[in-house]
Amino acid sequence: MKHFILAMVALVQLSCATQNSSTNEDNSMKKLIKTDQPIYIENKTIDEVIDFTSYLDAHLISEGVYQVNVKSGITFKKCVFKKPVSAFRKMEDGSVVLTSFQGNVTFIDCFFEEDVNFRGSSIYGRTDFTNSTFDKSANFEELHCHENAFFNTCKFEGALRFQNAFFNQRVNFMNAEFYDIASFQNSLFNSELQFSAGKFFKYADFTLIDCRGRVLFNYTEFRDKADFSHSMFAQDLGFINTKNHTTNFDSCRFLGKVSFHNLEVVSALSLTDSYFMFDIPEINIPSEKLMNSK
Repeated sequence: MKHFILAMVALVQLSCATQNSSTNEDNSMKKLIKTDQPIYIENKTIDEVIDFTSYLDAHLISEGVYQVNVKSGITFKKCVFKKPVSAFRKMEDGSVVLTSFQGNVTFIDCFFEEDVNFRGSSIYGRTDFTNSTFDKSANFEELHCHENAFFNTCKFEGALRFQNAFFNQRVNFMNAEFYDIASFQNSLFNSELQFSAGKFFKYADFTLIDCRGRVLFNYTEFRDKADFSHSMFAQDLGFINTKNHTTNFDSCRFLGKVSFHNLEVVSALSLTDSYFMFDIPEINIPSEKLMNSK
């Protein structure tokens, strides 16, 4: 009787193990995305390439451009990614595959050890990378965010590319740190843009940006050159208590109120050929915060 009970226990354990294995397999990211189920992963170390372009069939949307449509909401929290994370793929014939996310794309408190590439992605839900660290390059070039986007308290250790991006609603980079070159050239911000208390340690390229909402750079530090030349600010610009090495606002258009108060300037602050709809703002640089000014 004892041997019979042990055999039954072993059989039950084997059955449970088989069920768990099957459940894990059925819940793999690829299978969940294929069935439009939400993805939620927390406190995991992921040692495989994440490539959203490979989970679904791609459809031609333009000459040489294909797209996959991900309907699943994507959420990772407190995860470590050991290998690249990508939603963009370039094929051998030169054509590219982009990703359209119909739901949210969320990576909160995550650490990316390798490159991250969301070039050309469209995100129709919330975009949230709050408090995440990018150890290598991060490419968000031509990204389209249709709802609020959060990159606050992020750390970008490698080069950051946001050229030609489009943000339909609010964007938050508050307290973010940029340790390599960061480029937002020719991006359009349709609502409020928040960069307050950020830190740029190398060149920051904001040339040709189009800002339709309020813009806040209060208490931001620019340790190297920051260039806002040929940009347009349709509403108010806050640039209070900033630390600047060489900052250019040449040939800009300011259609709202502009605040340049209590600035620290190491080399130069330039507004050559800029247009102000209201009065030219007073640029307040206390003498103790003006060093080697040209």
